[in-house]
Order: sequence, then structure tokens, then C-alpha cells
Amino acid sequence: MGVTSSTRRMLARCGAVVTAAFLAASVPPAAGAAPGGPTGPLAPRMEQLLAEHPGGVQVSDNALAWDRGRVVLVMPSPGEAVAPRGLGRNPRGRQVRSMGLADLADPSGTRDVHGCPSGATKKDNYCFYGDRDFGGDRWQFAETCADQAGDWGFSRKTSSWVNTDTDKTIVAYDGNTRLWDEPENSVSKYVGATNNDRLTRWDCRGQ
Repeated sequence: MGVTSSTRRMLARCGAVVTAAFLAASVPPAAGAAPGGPTGPLAPRMEQLLAEHPGGVQVSDNALAWDRGRVVLVMPSPGEAVAPRGLGRNPRGRQVRSMGLADLADPSGTRDVHGCPSGATKKDNYCFYGDRDFGGDRWQFAETCADQAGDWGFSRKTSSWVNTDTDKTIVAYDGNTRLWDEPENSVSKYVGATNNDRLTRWDCRGQ
């Protein structure tokens, strides 16, 4: 019995669907991305942050990184009040290397000030903390000068800070209102009631 034209069209459509499915399955994940999305106890929050601020990757159970490691968020483990040193638990080797953060994967060999890296990278860091006394989320910035807190998910969520950089002063603002200065190699365990949870952006003085 011959094959009708309608049967041939149906077979062609089935073949196209199978081919498309095969090609979709063959597309590799983005460089540095963790296949299947974030894992670990903080995965739901990480997934939300990555959706709101694309381009980042999970580098440990506690940390996300963006911009080739220049921006790192380290979050406390469930039940903890302070983010861990380095990148926290279970560093993801391939993602850590892709972000240039191998020095932070082993905190035993890392110098830091309240968790904010010092001397671990080409340039020292400055960090913002979600809670006073260097608690809560820790946002780490290296080799950057000016930015918007909202671009990284912590607008008006800063209560303390550390600046381990040796050649720049960070100046914090709420819009156009100057809140505080962060001189080189300095810390503040609390920005004060007047400035608490007001940081929206910053720039720097120096290199």
C-alpha cells in the first residue's frame, strides 16, 4: 500500500519535532553555570537572586558571584547570623575557577577582616553587610569603584561595612545624600540609626 501525502506530512512533522528536541538537549549550559540551577540549603533564594540579577553563578552552598568574581555575595547558612569566611561550604570547583576565586575557596589560607578578603586578590576588597556587627549577607567588591546597590539586590539593606582596600576611600550615598566615608583599611560595625538601611549607591576617591 502506498504512503499518502497526508501521512508523509505527518512523518515530516514528527521528524522535525524529534530533531528540535535533540538539538535543544545538545546545547551546553552557559560557561561557568551550574547545570540544573542552584543546589544546597540556600538554593531557593539563590535562584531568585540569579533571576533578578542575571549573569551570576553559584560558587558554593553560601555564595554567588558575578562579573568574573569582582562581585560576590556570601550568605549565612540557615540558622547562622554571620556569613562564613571565604566562600563558605562546598565550593563548586569549576565555577570557582571560572570566576577567578580559587584563593577564597580555602579560608584557612585567606586573610580577611570580618570575612572581607584582604590580600587574596590583585586588589583588596570592600564589603557591605546586611546586619550590624558584620552580620547577615556580605557583599564583596574587588577592582570596582562606583555602583548601585539595587543592581545587586541590597538597596537600603546595609548596616555595617569593611574596607580593606589600600588605595581608595568609598563614599556611600542615599540618592544624592552623602551618608558616610569608608577610608582605606577601616571598618564600621554599625553605620548608626540615622544611616541604617539607607545605602543606595557609592563611588570612590583614589585609584
